[in-house]
Amino acid sequence: MTDRSMRPTGGLDDGRLEAALRDLVGAIDWPTAAPAGSPDIAVRIRVRLMERPARTGLFGWPVVPWRRALVLALTALLALAAIAGAVGLGLPGLQLILGQPSSSPPPSVEPSRTAPSGPLGSTLRLGEPVGLDEVEALTGNPPRLPSDPAIGPPDSVYLDPSRGNQAAFIWASGRALPATREPGIGLILMRFDGTVDDGFRQKILGDDVTAQPVSVDGGRGFWISGPAHFFFYVGADGTIIDDDRRWVDDALVWSDGATTYRLETSLGRDAAIALAESLE
Repeated sequence: MTDRSMRPTGGLDDGRLEAALRDLVGAIDWPTAAPAGSPDIAVRIRVRLMERPARTGLFGWPVVPWRRALVLALTALLALAAIAGAVGLGLPGLQLILGQPSSSPPPSVEPSRTAPSGPLGSTLRLGEPVGLDEVEALTGNPPRLPSDPAIGPPDSVYLDPSRGNQAAFIWASGRALPATREPGIGLILMRFDGTVDDGFRQKILGDDVTAQPVSVDGGRGFWISGPAHFFFYVGADGTIIDDDRRWVDDALVWSDGATTYRLETSLGRDAAIALAESLE
């Protein structure tokens, strides 16, 4: 007698099941954009599966129930549909992934055109404001800043220990720093720890966004240009952190040893690299 509980696919062999799943992908009415501030659906599913501990069988082999196997197959197809032709761009502690464009960027990441009240950068959710002289004591890392005297010290500083010991330094726009897409802001320099050996950092790039490999002080970096986009990573404690803050302009991203930097500016690629190489 045949045990029907062992045949959840209705007798379809692997080839026919694969063909059926591919047809299913084409038949589904996929949403054109993720909810405001949300990562890609395929990324969310993949992260949740990574967090879920696997069960083991009699000989210590992982047990994958047929329902989960089907979910894994669908997840793989979702990932293919969402980031087909993806290009991985790696840095120490940082991985960039170029995906297919969506129809429009999430509305929540569109920059404001009205200068906000309060300290410079207070609406960008960068953490708690601190004094420049407090950064080293609070993070264990002395701040490295552009040495150009025309730029001077930052106008505001924010710390967020929950995001990889993140420090953000902000300069107001002026003669040396043209305005970015965020009113009043001329430059943002961010640093965070990149020492998570078994973690990952991923950046999903959307409409008309490009990531060009560049050299920063002989090391590898990327010049990212285009509309707003989001970023997420796994922190040192294993926590998955969504950083859906809008970027104020194009950005240079690079690593220096165990630290990753992100510089957002409207100065352009070459000037941004020169600024990065002047940090001291």
